[in-house]
Amino acid sequence: MISVNKLIRKAKEFAGSESLAFFRIVFGLLLFVSEVRFIWKGWITDFYITPQFFFPFYGFEWVRPLPDPYMHWVFYALVLLSLLITFGLFYRVSIITFFLGFTYVELLDKSVYLNHYYQVSLLALLMCFLPMNGSFSLDNYFFRSSRLDKIPYWMIWVLRVQVGIVYFFGGIAKLRYDWLFEAQPLRIWLSANQNFPLIGSLLIETWVAFLLSWFAMFFDLSAPFFLSFKRTRIYMYAVIVIFHLLTHFLFYIGMFPWMMIFTALIFFPSKTHRKILHFLFGRWRRLSAVIPSSNKRYSLTFAFLLLFFLFQLFMPFRSRLYGGNVLWHEQGFRFSWNIMLMEKNASLEYEVKVKETGKQFTVRPNKYLTRIQARQCSFQPDMILQFAHMLHQYYLDSGVGDTEIRAICYASVNGHGSNLLINPDVDLIKERDSFEPKKWITDWKP
Repeated sequence: MISVNKLIRKAKEFAGSESLAFFRIVFGLLLFVSEVRFIWKGWITDFYITPQFFFPFYGFEWVRPLPDPYMHWVFYALVLLSLLITFGLFYRVSIITFFLGFTYVELLDKSVYLNHYYQVSLLALLMCFLPMNGSFSLDNYFFRSSRLDKIPYWMIWVLRVQVGIVYFFGGIAKLRYDWLFEAQPLRIWLSANQNFPLIGSLLIETWVAFLLSWFAMFFDLSAPFFLSFKRTRIYMYAVIVIFHLLTHFLFYIGMFPWMMIFTALIFFPSKTHRKILHFLFGRWRRLSAVIPSSNKRYSLTFAFLLLFFLFQLFMPFRSRLYGGNVLWHEQGFRFSWNIMLMEKNASLEYEVKVKETGKQFTVRPNKYLTRIQARQCSFQPDMILQFAHMLHQYYLDSGVGDTEIRAICYASVNGHGSNLLINPDVDLIKERDSFEPKKWITDWKP
């Protein structure tokens, strides 16, 4: 077994700065493709211009979308910044600005929350503190002060740990009864792909769903460890590529598979990254011109990293503080790497009573929300509460008057029977969002 002292000594060693440069280029290109894709598909208008209401995260209600055309300009800026990051030009300003801009967009509406958006923000924040432009960058070409021959080895491990966290905690999240002993929700999703070429007929078989559920759990838990050792690295990476390509074509989950495929390359040794970069950019020698690394102290960086990773250690387990089934009440669900764990369907309507006149009527969210907002709001309790308060304020502003608003919501999770999600006797206007347990959510009844 490797001793702790040996790990500490290894972390103090130096490695080629090419690993950081390689990761910067890969990350920047992924960002570029992602942002261009977002613009091309018209999602800026769909998600940030068209909606009448937005669902900000708790504590970030002050973050609001800009009016058209300024929201488009934000995304154009993110495209430009992704290219500056890729080429390493004005890197420090570019990565900080990108982190702030991307995270701003991410905080606007929780109905479009995705795990890989969260991962992008975390990686970008880490990269603000690392000399990713030490080699193979335009900063290196134009500004001698940015050049680095070697970097402390722990800098590479910081990125490896952040990539590995997604796998490991994704595996921890799969240690659930419905995932392992009911093969849900994979049984539901796989059966919808029976026309998939070559293997479609197998996807409707129950044993295949169970096999893939257990494989995915072991895969996630072991991936960062097998990637960390020379003997198993190339084999694990081959499995990663096959696994993520399969999930991409079966489940159409956007950029997440590609992000995991390419960021996992950080686990390969510096000499591999150096060979690739020299093959691609060898003719432009000044891009890789370097000066010896300094003995710069990183006390503040270490303090930040300690808090950064402690925060991520806490986040996946915070749902345990609430008890019950997190897939049902969703308290502590986000930012916890609960990846592809839930097929949740619900019907939602609000019973509104005008206090002054006693008039009562029913409201369906899709009258006011976009399709994706109405879908997400129908089964996420904090969004159900938020929209009740939005309706209340809307009726005050429009002259209808003060109202009581109750939710009638039936939901089912991973093929289980439908049950009331929200206590229909509770006036949601009297409730406030917080980190405290939401007692107006009913108990899980499998």
